[in-house]
Amino acid sequence: MPNGSKHMIDLTTGPTFRNMIRFSLPIMIQGSFQIIYNLVDRYWVGNLGASAFGAVTVGFPVFFFMIAIVFGIAIGAGIIIAQYKGAGDRARINLTIRNFLAIGSIFVIIISIVFIFLADKILILLNTPEDVMVNASIYLKWIFGGMISFFWFNASAGILRGLGDSTTPTKIAAISTVINVILDPLMIYGYFGIFPRWEVAGAAIATVIANIVAAIIMTVFLIRQKDYVNLNPSGFRFDIKIIKEIFRQGLPASATMAMVSMSMMIFMGLVNKYGTYALAGYGIGITLDALLMMPAQTFGASMATIAGQNIGAGKVDRIKQYLTDTIRTAFVISIIGSIVLILMAPVITKWFQPKPEDYALVFPFVLIYVRIMPIRYLSMAIFFPVNGAIRGAGDAVTSMLLVAVTQLIIRVPFAFIFVNSWGYTGIIAAIAFASIFGAILQSFYFRSNRWQRFALVKRTHDESFEEAMIE
Repeated sequence: MPNGSKHMIDLTTGPTFRNMIRFSLPIMIQGSFQIIYNLVDRYWVGNLGASAFGAVTVGFPVFFFMIAIVFGIAIGAGIIIAQYKGAGDRARINLTIRNFLAIGSIFVIIISIVFIFLADKILILLNTPEDVMVNASIYLKWIFGGMISFFWFNASAGILRGLGDSTTPTKIAAISTVINVILDPLMIYGYFGIFPRWEVAGAAIATVIANIVAAIIMTVFLIRQKDYVNLNPSGFRFDIKIIKEIFRQGLPASATMAMVSMSMMIFMGLVNKYGTYALAGYGIGITLDALLMMPAQTFGASMATIAGQNIGAGKVDRIKQYLTDTIRTAFVISIIGSIVLILMAPVITKWFQPKPEDYALVFPFVLIYVRIMPIRYLSMAIFFPVNGAIRGAGDAVTSMLLVAVTQLIIRVPFAFIFVNSWGYTGIIAAIAFASIFGAILQSFYFRSNRWQRFALVKRTHDESFEEAMIE
């Protein structure tokens, strides 16, 4: 098992562009593994028909909402760890990690149980088509049941990224992806007389198994990691000051993700009114979103760590240079990706909907999506990195408010206005329109420099934390 410290990058020194690429590339590769899994998963499920594909599609925003409630805490912990790493405070890093994993695990178990019981009611509220309802419910309940392993792996990955190691989580994610890709067809269709034909449920079960393996490997790695992390339960205590700071940073992040998820569910409800084929087309569209926006999202996650380490080290000017590098790079990638997407739309649709009768009815909805969404992809090349920098600096509340304005105050009202005039096209146009305004708002706030006032190491320094690593 590799020692994670050799992969850690000091983001407070050295050329900004080179550091940004070195740190972001493993995260991007990890994101690519997730996308590969999603593409393969949707391919096998899509072969079951438009209804099965719709079941996985409608389940995504519900799953994302659950993630939002818990993973905001992970984002908050990662920001704290990054700032303490920049300040060189090893004792606080260890206390933060131990308290975060304990509190996060408790939250996940409780929320998983709640969502299993609420799954059917949530799907009804989303106007889920009748032919999609049963499979969507089964899929969600399996995913919720395995959420603790999903949390543990991603929480551990966030810890390492906060410390500057984005390589080790990528290696473990690769293992998880390979397992998932192998298990998907076996559990969806059943082969060799060993696996039953579980169809949509099989896709969820394969995901859960892959996450469990990844979580186990990551746990073994963290146990053997001694430089900053000590998971020995002996002597563990809940530290109120650390927990408060995790929640101070994490709750706004949770609220931010929850608002994104609520917006997604509102849009899913609007799309569902146009039937199963519109839902399948929209599902292909949001799957492609994950691919096209992954670079910008990666740079946003990187900027959170970069800003955290550099503001902790008192090097604000480096944050601005890093941001310039990331936006330029993300913008170029988004332009190239959008061109390829438009040209490849028919081939992509056939990949997900190989049955001719399904393809003929789904493709018109996909075509509308891919013609409008490049506007969004270019806007997100600005939105994600700037928001990551603001969040990483410790200004979590403003980061949340900027997303709230974009997702709920601009995006949702315009969707209801546009849908009355343009139908399904209006729904997609509202998403792209809101993204432009969101990028503008983020940029104006960053240029005001107000985010610089929220450096955690200046706000929460307490001599009582100056202690040796817990043995």
